Amino acid sequence: MRYFLIIATFFLALALADKSVVKSITINQMLYPDKTFLQVKEIALDEVKKAAAKEIYGEVLISETVMLGGKVLDDVVREQAGGLVRIKGEPKFRNGENFGDIVVTVEAYATDEDLKNRANQSSSKEFDIDTADERISQIRRGFYGVWSGFIMKSGGSSSDVLIKITDSGEATIRYIASNCGGELIIQRKSPTKVRFQQKLNYGDDRCADRLFVELKKINDTQSLYMLLDEDDREVAKGTLYREE
Repeated sequence: MRYFLIIATFFLALALADKSVVKSITINQMLYPDKTFLQVKEIALDEVKKAAAKEIYGEVLISETVMLGGKVLDDVVREQAGGLVRIKGEPKFRNGENFGDIVVTVEAYATDEDLKNRANQSSSKEFDIDTADERISQIRRGFYGVWSGFIMKSGGSSSDVLIKITDSGEATIRYIASNCGGELIIQRKSPTKVRFQQKLNYGDDRCADRLFVELKKINDTQSLYMLLDEDDREVAKGTLYREE
């Protein structure tokens, strides 16, 4: 049986008067190489509004499970913020401690009516659907999952690689034979191609750090892997397979 289950649990904080909060967040514009400075500022402003909403209205947890033939295809818990957030005055932008950091600070608030309207929304939603073909199709089309295979380096040596990508976009990489690995920070993504920057957490004396990893989908279970230097010159390549 196929079914798609969404359970939303809301933890709401209500007040008898307007509720306000001063919130700051930091993002690094180096993570958005294809965006202009003004676009990055808009992204930062959107993120700080979400953080303010979470503090004002409380935590929203959404758990999604998709199953096919008794096998879990996707099991993700996400945090989201809900409710209307109003901003007093103008957002304040400044440079952060690190190169490329943008810090934005806002004074956000919600009125008593905003809080009551949010509380009146349904606190639980459950759907039992016979088919979840579109959701399953989206999952299979995406890059989420565990990818593994062998790559050939430009110097002639080979290595086995393991990449894990969550449905929320968090990714890690391991070069098993070389005993090194770390995070993959997403740079850009399309339905058939994704580019990461490699940030090693261990073994950087054995593997080069800050290189770029690209995956190009061949089909739902097979992707081309390329490791590139800062000048986009090929360092290694191979084929990775999605583990079922």
